[in-house]
Amino acid sequence: MSMKSYVQLPSPPSSPSTASNSSFPFTEERNEFMEIIGEDKKSNSNNNNNNNNDIGTPEEIHIEIDREDILRNKFIDIMEEGIQIKDKMISYDYFIQNLHRVGGKIINKKTKDAILLRVYEIGNDNFQEFWVHPMYLSLQSFQFFKLFDEGNCNNENGIIEIEVPSLETFPLILYWLYTGNQDKVLEIGKLDETLCNGIMDNILYLDINIPTF
Repeated sequence: MSMKSYVQLPSPPSSPSTASNSSFPFTEERNEFMEIIGEDKKSNSNNNNNNNNDIGTPEEIHIEIDREDILRNKFIDIMEEGIQIKDKMISYDYFIQNLHRVGGKIINKKTKDAILLRVYEIGNDNFQEFWVHPMYLSLQSFQFFKLFDEGNCNNENGIIEIEVPSLETFPLILYWLYTGNQDKVLEIGKLDETLCNGIMDNILYLDINIPTF
């Protein structure tokens, strides 16, 4: 792939170990929300026992919309109010800057808290796999925030899957999220219009928070 000439990320091991669900952030909040969802669905099923259509009921659609709003508000709260570490609140900007300081050392590395992410390009079966750390991705991208909040593995090997508009430029996005080096990403984007468009498409699709610091 042409991106290898631009971005040299370490190749992930060919036989990844099973990822534990305990690695996912926001587990407690997710459990509380799923309990609410479960109660609502149970109530709806008692009132609509004869409705077995595949299309969701208005109540289910409303629940899904509410879930999106809840997660969006939670994501915004983290950026505005900071991140709680034990009994202390750390500002979002300061926390992200500290993540970036060590990100280059662990990007695509199979550390204890890493999970395997399989990235597909929308519209085809091409994919790449990366070892990622949920904290880096979920704190800077709303789509990853939602993905890791769900905590669902797509197979018994514990691989998380996501689709993106541009698979070719995803390593650059990963590099940016881990290091905060926007200049490097912009420099590469200027080399080719296709690369530039792919970078921008991924940023918009993944709903990445562009830092102001």
